[in-house]
Amino acid sequence: MKLIPSIAVLSASLLVAGTAQAEMDYHGFNKETVDSLNERLAEPLTGEVLAVLSQHTDIEACGGTKTVTMQTPDGWDERIESANMPGGDVIMPVPTEALAPDYPALYNVLGVEGVCEVMFDVNEDGATEEIMTNCTLPQFADATRAMIGPLEFTPGDGADTSATDDIIIPVQYCLAPEEE
Repeated sequence: MKLIPSIAVLSASLLVAGTAQAEMDYHGFNKETVDSLNERLAEPLTGEVLAVLSQHTDIEACGGTKTVTMQTPDGWDERIESANMPGGDVIMPVPTEALAPDYPALYNVLGVEGVCEVMFDVNEDGATEEIMTNCTLPQFADATRAMIGPLEFTPGDGADTSATDDIIIPVQYCLAPEEE
């Protein structure tokens, strides 16, 4: 009888096929949205990536309940000791245009929120230099650097120059609550 080897081959084939078609864990994200995104992304979202991103929805800084941690870059701690925050003792240079970061499109679609701190210097010509970000996710860091990089500054009231080192400002990436 050749039935037993055929059943063994069929069982093995089904096992392999089942493994290949295993359901991805969407970690609470909308399956259709993720699948649609994956059709267009150069690097599709994996279950591991979605697991990380799922921790960045409904975060405390945006009025939610989840706590997120910053990805502190090397050298941040050394500069933070001398940082100048708005409202402190140092007269801050004034940006010539509004600070308006572009929300990373992928994170916007998925409902991912984030927090950044950006530290930078302003030189005598009013240009930004030495930009460093401390953010919850890399795409928020990229968006924050892209916002700060081209900014120009003028001297603040009572200052002779725009030159200021280690200015630090918070940037929050929060989504508006959904309308019911």
